[in-house]
Amino acid sequence: MFKNIQKKLLLKYPLLWNTKFIPMLVIGILFQILFFGLGYVDGTIDFSGKSRIDIIAYCMLIGVLASVIIMILWLVAYFKNNALKSFYSKSKYSLFFEWFQIFTICFLLSSFFIPFKVGKQLHQKSYYSLEETTKRCKTISTADIFIDGSFASTDIDSLASGLIDDLGNKIVRNDDYEDAAYAAKRADEVVENVDYAVEASQAIVYKNHIIFKNRKYDEYSLLNRNVFEFSVISGEQKLINKIQINNWLVNKNEVEVKRLMSDYLNIVREHNLATNLNLNKWFEITYTAPDFEDYLRIQPYLKEYEASTYNNYTTERAADYNPDNYSKYYVQQDILKDKYDTVSDAHTDVFIELELLLGFLYGALGLSLLIFSFRVTSGKSWLIAIVVVGIINLIFGIFSAIFSSSVLYFYLILATILIFISYFFLIYFKQKSLKLSRIALNLVLWSFTTVVPIVYMLLVDHLRPDYYINGDYDYYEVPVYDWLRDHQLDIISLNFLLSVVILFFLSKVIRNWKGTAVD
Repeated sequence: MFKNIQKKLLLKYPLLWNTKFIPMLVIGILFQILFFGLGYVDGTIDFSGKSRIDIIAYCMLIGVLASVIIMILWLVAYFKNNALKSFYSKSKYSLFFEWFQIFTICFLLSSFFIPFKVGKQLHQKSYYSLEETTKRCKTISTADIFIDGSFASTDIDSLASGLIDDLGNKIVRNDDYEDAAYAAKRADEVVENVDYAVEASQAIVYKNHIIFKNRKYDEYSLLNRNVFEFSVISGEQKLINKIQINNWLVNKNEVEVKRLMSDYLNIVREHNLATNLNLNKWFEITYTAPDFEDYLRIQPYLKEYEASTYNNYTTERAADYNPDNYSKYYVQQDILKDKYDTVSDAHTDVFIELELLLGFLYGALGLSLLIFSFRVTSGKSWLIAIVVVGIINLIFGIFSAIFSSSVLYFYLILATILIFISYFFLIYFKQKSLKLSRIALNLVLWSFTTVVPIVYMLLVDHLRPDYYINGDYDYYEVPVYDWLRDHQLDIISLNFLLSVVILFFLSKVIRNWKGTAVD
């Protein structure tokens, strides 16, 4: 089948035949579909929390090896025939279309991570609708208050903080140890050692209580516990949910609290997760009105395991874990948080980040230009150009190290690129051929796409505002600098499009140069 297609292409579309574009396009699309399927499999969520093999590392390794092998086999077939060496007549912009076909093949073979990621996220997103995910995440998030939710910071104690600050200032100014000790004592012995006073002058003291509806509650009260964060729940909604729970507690709305606990336990049972709680016992050991202080702490994982065995139980919480602080009751809240956090992120994350897409586009662009430059020049000049690039970078790196200036390196690189571009076009317009022009053309094709990024980086460095001390910190705004920083991705995207446009016209120049060039 492919042989018949190739014969027809040879007779009617020799360029497509030469690049083997049709079979490579089919292989590339199948490659993308395969990794979409692998990503979909990897997106399987095991709500039971059982360990499973993470196949992403294996898939990426197989993908890299497969793409390299396919690329080598394709290049062997592609380089067998070169119309430029045979002085085969080419249309005006045929070289551009040839490059575009090379670029398409390179992109399809190198960007297999994109369909893998899309397939994985699509599967994770398919478990529950956005509405159902939000509903379940709200239940799990707010129930964490009655399990093992973190505690919020209380208000700053301005009086104690001020005393400590005065203490530090006195020591810095006068080394007045007697006054310092007295100040430390007045600060409720927050500073116990005078030698520690300078460091303590930077400390902030928090109150040991919170105030909700004009009533004080201990900082370790249920009312000061945080709800768990899910991406499908906005920061504003999270605050509303927290206030709602607090209102249920202070208003003794036992019906709503029990309904929340019942909904949560239904989710636990649905996923066959372990717990030794039932609704009545859970309510009894946590609903300790009116202060909600003397409740039992529930372990958010299986009782027989340490917190550190769970990847998603943060290092900070695991380090603070003390089994003596917990009761005999447990529920696998850690697994619920982990799995529903995955589903939540699948609904809120974009399928393809612009940074990721640009990374693969530029990677394919660079690889395609390496292949294209080898095609339009010669293997000898291509290898010499690689050596020249290595020597130039080594020399410029040494200069930058001597003068301790990384920016100097980019100024030298930019000047060198412009010199090579000027040199090549000087030869082109004089219609003279020198062997060195092939080397110059290789260097031009490899580097012209970097001109805009280098100029952008140098402008950002030059326009970066100064921060200096003159009594106070003064900041001088530079509108151009702010605009450049805010539009970094836009500039990089525009540079890619500009590179393609330049290459469109440059391909015609290369065709004419190749036609008139003699050694």
